[in-house]
Amino acid sequence: MKRMTGLVLLLSFFLLGGIQANAEMEKNEERPKVELTDQQKQELDKLYLELLETKKAIINKYVEYGVLSKEKADKKLNWLEDHYQKIKEHGYIPMHHHKKHRDEDTNDND
Repeated sequence: MKRMTGLVLLLSFFLLGGIQANAEMEKNEERPKVELTDQQKQELDKLYLELLETKKAIINKYVEYGVLSKEKADKKLNWLEDHYQKIKEHGYIPMHHHKKHRDEDTNDND
């Protein structure tokens, strides 16, 4: 039994070490520098605008159905517009954020 417990602990140690090493490798990995052509940017802009309009329509339906208040909907719509502008400013290249979101409720229990 002790031998089995030791084996499980050793295996867990190696697995956790491998996960941490993999995360470090991904963090240090360089993203390729890509410059999109004007035509590619136009195609992406068209798709992003369609997506923006669809998301706006969904939010407005939520207001119509009483799921969202007008104030919350306005905040969401403003965020969508700002996000679209940022995407446009970055040349339609996805922005990678490594900020972890934490639920404030879980901090109260720690």
